[in-house]
Amino acid sequence: MAEKESYLRMLPTGIREPMRKMLNKIISGDINMGTLTANITGNITGQHLLTLQSAEHGAGAIGTAFAPRTYRGYMLNGDIVTSIHVDLTGLACKGTAANDVIGLAAGGAAYIGRYVVATCGVIYRVEAICLETPGEGTATITTDIDIAANASGTLEYDGAAGAAECNLGGIAAGCSYVVDAPALTANDYIYLVEGDTAATTGVYNAGQLIINLYGHPVLS
Repeated sequence: MAEKESYLRMLPTGIREPMRKMLNKIISGDINMGTLTANITGNITGQHLLTLQSAEHGAGAIGTAFAPRTYRGYMLNGDIVTSIHVDLTGLACKGTAANDVIGLAAGGAAYIGRYVVATCGVIYRVEAICLETPGEGTATITTDIDIAANASGTLEYDGAAGAAECNLGGIAAGCSYVVDAPALTANDYIYLVEGDTAATTGVYNAGQLIINLYGHPVLS
C-alpha cells in the first residue's frame, strides 16, 4: 500500500483521487479486470511540458544565430517554469560600465523577456545554464554576464539597466547558477548585462544560455 501511495503522489493532483479509488477497488476485488474501463484525464507525460510561446523579446536581442525563444509549462506541483533560450552570437557588449545592456550594436530594445505574474507566477527562483561558452568576435569580450530587470522596455545596447538581480560571474559551458529570492519586480523587463568593467567592447561569435524562471500562481 505504501508503494501505491508513493506512485500516486507522482501524478497530477486532479487525477490522484480517481486513480486511488480505482486501485482500492482492484485490490479489494470489486473490479473484474477482464472488463475494466476507465476515463482518466490529465497530463502524466513528465514533470512539466514546456511549450513554445509567442515572442516575448525585443528586436535588439535578436543575434545572428536565432532569436530568443521562450517556453513555458506547469510542474506537477502547480509551479510555472518559464524557460528563455538565448544565443549571444551577433550581440555586442561594451565593457566600460557594469550592468550595461548586451544587445545589437545597431540598436533596438534588447530585453529577452518580461516578468508578468499572470503568465510567470510569482517568481521565487532564477536558474541560468550555460550550454556554450561565450566567444570573441571582434575583440576580447567578457564572459562575466549578469541578469538585470528594469521597468523600461526600451533599453538598448550599452543602456544602463541598473543593479543586476542575478550575478552569474564568468560563465562557461556546463556551468549553472541558481539564485533564490531574486526579488524581481512584476512587469519588469529582463536583460542580459555586462558584469564588470574590465572587458573590451566587442561582438560575440558564440555563447548559448538557458534562463529558467520558477514561479507559482497567486493563490485564490
